[in-house]
Amino acid sequence: MKALIYNPDDELKLELQEIEKPKLTLTNAIIAVKGVGVCGSDLVKINQNLVSRGSILGHEMVGIIDEISDAMSKKYGFDQGDRIVSSHHVPCLNCKFCLNQQESLCETFKKSNFFPGAFCEYLELSERHLQYTVQKVPDHLTNEEASFTEPLACCIKAIERSGLKNYQGKAKVLVLGLGSIGLLIAQLVRFYRNDFQLNCFDIQDSRLKLAQLLDLDTCLDEDYDFVFLAAGAKASVDTALKLASRGATIIVFASVNSDAVFNNNEIYYKELTVLGSYSPNLTNLKEALDLISSKKILVDKLISHKANLENLAEKILETKNQNGIKAYLSLI
Repeated sequence: MKALIYNPDDELKLELQEIEKPKLTLTNAIIAVKGVGVCGSDLVKINQNLVSRGSILGHEMVGIIDEISDAMSKKYGFDQGDRIVSSHHVPCLNCKFCLNQQESLCETFKKSNFFPGAFCEYLELSERHLQYTVQKVPDHLTNEEASFTEPLACCIKAIERSGLKNYQGKAKVLVLGLGSIGLLIAQLVRFYRNDFQLNCFDIQDSRLKLAQLLDLDTCLDEDYDFVFLAAGAKASVDTALKLASRGATIIVFASVNSDAVFNNNEIYYKELTVLGSYSPNLTNLKEALDLISSKKILVDKLISHKANLENLAEKILETKNQNGIKAYLSLI
């Protein structure tokens, strides 16, 4: 089968190769990959050489069950030909992190990636994936829409960690950075708390215009009670601190340069809460697909560049150079 292999010596760092297709066992399923969203974390790993040579990236996957044993089919209710989405990690559900709604910190979670990554024609899902993370895709959804299940679930987790849903009284919310994650978070804020003032900001005019198409307010105010930091730039950290109100919560959902720091005195005197959130709990995955399926969260405008296995590396670079929102790999 064809796969894009990470090669740090290649000019674009992704090299198309022929590798062996995963084999069916009694306790797995083989998935024909139909589409994959390119996550910001994939780009960070590629650009900063954070993965080993030969790795296959990609996890925002939608596919079709190509092979499944009778035992797994009967046990979990999946059949050959089912169109599915699946998160790439599965938590243990028993450790201190899992018991306290921080499944993405679980050691089992971190070690349980599906094999290989989704930048290829076929991959293998374990029995634990079939048990916990695989969901059938409703017929009315496109593959592109379904591929947003995992990233939207990540955003739902960020909202939950922020405490926004249970906040008492009126609040002002700012989303900094309007890539796909920022636009998803903003829609979730509006869905959960439409009584709050919500503003969104990005330095790119094209992203502001897309936010406006989604009926999001792109004005910039001050004294925000919640700031969602979805921009991977040092300046965004400074802006978040400057615009945060006393007692505000800043939710970090972006990888920034190592020299970007949160000023201790701002945190101390304003009594700020600064927290991170980057990957979902299992319950977030189901809610995400439900919200996409019901069109309560709109994702159809968030893919700016489409690619195939032969030109994905070039399209990723094109997306960056053209300030695009998101690249999507189609294998249909």
